[in-house]
Amino acid sequence: MSDDLAADWARAARGTGRLVVQVLVPGGRPGPMPWHSRSRRARRLLVAAVAAYGLVVVIAASGTMNDDGRANGGVAFLWCLPMVLALVLTLRRPLDGWRLLSLWLLLTPYVLQGPAFDVPVLEFWEWSLWAPVLVAVGWAVPRRTAVGVGLVSGLLLVVLRYGTAWPTSDDLQTSLLVVAAVLLIGMTLGARWDARRALAEEQLRTETALAARGALAERARIAREMHDVVAHELSAIAVRAETAPYRVPTLPPEARTELAEMAATARRALTELQQLLGVLRAEDQQADRAPQPGLTRIADLVTAAREDGVEVTADLAELDVPTPLGLTAFRIVQQALANAVQHAPGAPVDLAVRQEGDLLVVSVTNGPGARPGRTGAGVGLLGMRERAELHGGTLSAGPTADGGFAVRAELPVTADVAGRTA
Repeated sequence: MSDDLAADWARAARGTGRLVVQVLVPGGRPGPMPWHSRSRRARRLLVAAVAAYGLVVVIAASGTMNDDGRANGGVAFLWCLPMVLALVLTLRRPLDGWRLLSLWLLLTPYVLQGPAFDVPVLEFWEWSLWAPVLVAVGWAVPRRTAVGVGLVSGLLLVVLRYGTAWPTSDDLQTSLLVVAAVLLIGMTLGARWDARRALAEEQLRTETALAARGALAERARIAREMHDVVAHELSAIAVRAETAPYRVPTLPPEARTELAEMAATARRALTELQQLLGVLRAEDQQADRAPQPGLTRIADLVTAAREDGVEVTADLAELDVPTPLGLTAFRIVQQALANAVQHAPGAPVDLAVRQEGDLLVVSVTNGPGARPGRTGAGVGLLGMRERAELHGGTLSAGPTADGGFAVRAELPVTADVAGRTA
């Protein structure tokens, strides 16, 4: 048993030694203090107020020591200025401020020599500087480190009581109790503030989760509406177009071909709509994992437009771009072709997709329509512009001199933008 007890004492001594070294050796990052979240102006005012408080205390102390004959007032004032610096340093790094102030409190009676008469272990003015620092340390540092600060502070008081150049009065026990009480106050305030901050963070997380759930519910509602309205109508169009040749046997071959193309277009629109609905559905439902269209699918858009009777001249370069960038280019071409068919029916369309330096350039230009088209709400142009800006690019759209309309998108394909979009 004696060997086990000795081993326990040895481990405790080593742990205490490591704790004392951790407290005395600068390093690590300080804990957050409540004023760190304030505005810069408020922090500057706080620093000015703390510095003014420290200067008042030091001026009063140097005057008292000068009147008692213990030290020259000017010398004492200059010597005590680092204590004011330690007090200000405590606002940002409490443990470093405590180290500096404790060192100066220990050296003060040895540097400022004077007549020998009893003074407290720490005088009132010294407590006026040390106590706020101890409160800040108890607030900011972990509990184990605060215990180490208390041990070192007690050791400092013992040295001042028995080894100082100024004979001190016998109030060591009271001083030790004051140190323990002040540290405990700081630790209690810090624990309370940490609890309030944790509660605020938890409330923020709860609000964020509720907002996310609300967004999911809204997305699910939109998905249901789109499915019930748009998908149903498209399905009806596709079914009627596919069954028309069987219901009307006298249809000419041209009409049969037209209806077949109409049905194929409706089916493609249904497929893309199902992909969109998969993204909008709730989290417990899986979205369609089919590959997204890219630059290689633009040729299919051109083919479909030509089959619909649109005169399209296409200049498509074979480029290797990130998948998100290719999807954006595909959607811009898709929307631009749809706009040309809607607003300028019968107009020829010039389409070009090429790379110019670090830019992927998508250009869609149509001439004046052969007959009046339908007006729109401008949502398509807004969507194309938002897609381009997502990649750090630009999109310009406007009428041409001959009465047509031109859309031009410039999308960066540099490594940093490509990595960010991916």
